[in-house]
Amino acid sequence: MNEIFNKLIKADLTPNSFYYLYSISQNVAPNKYVNAAIESKKLQNDVWLDENNNLTPKAITFVQEIDAYFKTSKKTTSVSKMGENYMEKIEEYLKIFPTFKLPSGKYARSDKKNLENNFRWFFDNHNYSWETVLESTRRYVDEYEANGFKYMRTSQYFIRKQNAAEKSFESELANYCDMLNNGTETYNDFKFKEKVV
Repeated sequence: MNEIFNKLIKADLTPNSFYYLYSISQNVAPNKYVNAAIESKKLQNDVWLDENNNLTPKAITFVQEIDAYFKTSKKTTSVSKMGENYMEKIEEYLKIFPTFKLPSGKYARSDKKNLENNFRWFFDNHNYSWETVLESTRRYVDEYEANGFKYMRTSQYFIRKQNAAEKSFESELANYCDMLNNGTETYNDFKFKEKVV
């Protein structure tokens, strides 16, 4: 945000002046609290607007430059948190879950956008690789499949679920990742080994 304000200061624009330019670029009327007559006159004098209140080439370039900060910030953040191919990994994660409703009445697979937000939180708070995440998820689904998916969490809630009592988030996925990294067996692994022996 500081960088944006510094650019406005360097360009000798107030936030209201920029807002007025941006409103024109988007072809919308500015807020009634912005004095359009004063802003228009100042922007024309500084060659941001022509005499017909159209953006000059330098204004168009400047508005696009500032607008770009907001268009790339979320994508950059997702890429920096989850890697270049994070959408492919989310798709791979989603395919591990069944395509039907769970006994709880909720669909096992959640919307990808919800998963993206949850994974952003997950990778902010936990340091596991995608390989660990995917393998842990396979173990989780396999374990609950053996019990008819009873009490299984949805793909969204497996990543993170809010604990209403404590007003905090918990992650069953993090628990399974930890078990995988520590070599801890799931109940079904143990049961399977017992039957074989």
